[in-house]
Amino acid sequence: MLTPAVREQIIRFVARAPSEELSAQLVHGDFRSSNILCTGHDVTAVLDFEEARFDHPVMELAQSAVMLGTRFRDWGPVPPDVHTWLREGYESERPLTRAEADWWNLLVLWFSFLLVPPGEDPTGWGPAARALLPEMTT
Repeated sequence: MLTPAVREQIIRFVARAPSEELSAQLVHGDFRSSNILCTGHDVTAVLDFEEARFDHPVMELAQSAVMLGTRFRDWGPVPPDVHTWLREGYESERPLTRAEADWWNLLVLWFSFLLVPPGEDPTGWGPAARALLPEMTT
């Protein structure tokens, strides 16, 4: 649940966020484990382009980092190390701009809180999202 205190904290983070324009490009829109086919350690196909759109690459990257382990039921959060791993892999091909890097933690936090269900939270999205709050001070 997004408590009033957490809500106010997020509002402060947004107020400090960079205001410069970010580039946009075609993004997949639903990059997660159920849409990636692998052979061993190699990605052989990416499926399900029905949510493709023009958006900011850092938005796609942050959403993907949060949702990477989700499948079709019992969606649960991946550990923060997975967020870092995906970002590092992405940046080995296309480094984030300074503004994108400044948006990273806030967007990961935002997408994490979006997945907190109302009421019962059997897969732990709420605790996982709240655990990201200390990252916002770095």
